Amino acid sequence: MSSPLKPQPGLSIAFIGGGPRMTGVLERLASNLQEFPVERFTVHIFDPFDPGSGRIWRREQSGLLKLNSTAADVTMFTDSSVQIDGPISPGPSLIDWATAIRSGVITDVVLKSEELRAEVATLLPGSFPSRRLQSEYLQWCYRRAARRLAPWAEIKHHRRLVDQLDAIAGGRQRIHSGPQQQPILVDAVVLALGHTDALPDQPTRQLLDFASRQGAWYLPPCYTADADLSAVRPGQDVLVRGMGLAFIDLMVLLMEGRGGRFEELPEGGLRYLPSGQEPRLHVGSRRGVPYHSKTRTELQGEPYTPSYFTAAVTAELLERYPTLDFETQLWPLVAKELLHGYYRELATGHPERVRGDWSDFRQLFDQPGLPAKQALQALLVDSQDYLDLAALDRPFTDAQPADLQGWLRSYLEEDLRRRTSERHSETFGLFLALLNCYGTLSQIPRQRLDLQPGLRERWHGFFSFIASGPPPQRLRELLALHDAGLITFLGAGLSITADEQSGNFQASSAVLPEPIRAKALIDAFLPRQTAAYSANPLISGGGFAERVTVDSQLRILDRDGIPAARRFALGAFTDSAAGGAFVRPGSNAPSFRENDALARDLLRLLNDTAQIAESEKDHELQRLSA
Repeated sequence: MSSPLKPQPGLSIAFIGGGPRMTGVLERLASNLQEFPVERFTVHIFDPFDPGSGRIWRREQSGLLKLNSTAADVTMFTDSSVQIDGPISPGPSLIDWATAIRSGVITDVVLKSEELRAEVATLLPGSFPSRRLQSEYLQWCYRRAARRLAPWAEIKHHRRLVDQLDAIAGGRQRIHSGPQQQPILVDAVVLALGHTDALPDQPTRQLLDFASRQGAWYLPPCYTADADLSAVRPGQDVLVRGMGLAFIDLMVLLMEGRGGRFEELPEGGLRYLPSGQEPRLHVGSRRGVPYHSKTRTELQGEPYTPSYFTAAVTAELLERYPTLDFETQLWPLVAKELLHGYYRELATGHPERVRGDWSDFRQLFDQPGLPAKQALQALLVDSQDYLDLAALDRPFTDAQPADLQGWLRSYLEEDLRRRTSERHSETFGLFLALLNCYGTLSQIPRQRLDLQPGLRERWHGFFSFIASGPPPQRLRELLALHDAGLITFLGAGLSITADEQSGNFQASSAVLPEPIRAKALIDAFLPRQTAAYSANPLISGGGFAERVTVDSQLRILDRDGIPAARRFALGAFTDSAAGGAFVRPGSNAPSFRENDALARDLLRLLNDTAQIAESEKDHELQRLSA
């Protein structure tokens, strides 16, 4: 038998998870209240960490860890580009917020550390901020939304996890948050859990068991900022599987985080001065290369305008077909749009590097199908400017370099050159086109998009590899650590096995002449967001095969595909494709559309609930007076 219910006067909403997605919806609630005159209500937020930042973006992490976006490219607020039903409520981007603190316009931010005060004092639009500073920004955004809500709502923050959720008669939701806490009744629940931890799957359990039996050490997929790396000894050889952002964080914590430092060389580049506490990392992955550096350029030519993969194009397809297949119907259009963004900037921003002008390229793109390689190359002065999307995604596909270390070093240097020089602003054209494609895909109703789990992962992986890479400085540091002998590359197609005979982990790849062995292994990638292996019982207990399934209104679907009227979910653990919680200004980001639509649905639900309660009250009074 459950505990007696705590009295719940009035209307109420609960957010399970208090990170940036919750804050985004809270801001939209405040912005839409003028249109929905709801009686006073309560907002419950369940999260052990501070609301606004939540766990992933909390203050308490290394000051060395940075965003992979510049200060000018982060906002939590809608602007004129955002197409929503609710009102636009502008607010400062991260750089505008920092500038307003410096000028005294914003006075309600107290930065307790000298490091943060110094960072705010010197932050530029092109700076890559620390995650600690991002935490301060997110918490300020939450406080701002809470103040705007204050005339209509009371906010209660509960620093605990929710372990059970059930519905009672009438549809209200009962929230259980531990045996010592009385359940709380609310009118609607929003799961905004963000990235959740995962239980070990069978391959992970096997590696953990091997490490335990053989006196080895294994770190499963996790959030690197949370990892205990104290078991990694100075000078120890460590195999690392994964070269994405989790690897970059690992590199920072195990090198500079242990007292080493970088110095600029007169001829360019960096030199790493070790502390003597660093291990030696042997790193590889499926691709065999890190994510592409974030671009540090702007368009030099004509403004980018989507042409071949747009909302109008997909709307026309949806009129003709009941469902759209990503691989056969949409990917060719996505690929054409990506090439269009790249070559338009190359031709209009750097006309000296093409034969003819943009109209010659446009003729090729306006024909059915993708432009032929030979036709594009004929318009290029330098064949190195030809963009091969397959090679961009899998650079090892056509090359098995004999000198793996030298090849990878040259690859990283070329990537930095093309993504940090104004001469190569075509990479920024590609970036803008990819953002457009991501947003356009997210607008297609999920039930009409045939994007199987494997393809979904490939698409998100492709997007992240090209558009969500580390700051250029991190790749410069990677080169310096490689030069110092602290990082070696294992190549593509990495395979890890456990060698029972030697008691070592063993790494093989398509380009290694012989396996590399070590007593320590780190899986440097995030836990896979599958419902079945989620460590959160609210997700794992729902009977979902992959991710939590939601409909177009973000209502959670049960096993029969029936939506729950009062349960909503948004974020990385769902099958929604809206992307990140904070985004680039001026990008009409999908997450803003989700946040706004959900907030309006919640306010309608509260209104309907209040009207039903009033009607029932009137009916009861009439009955008693009869």
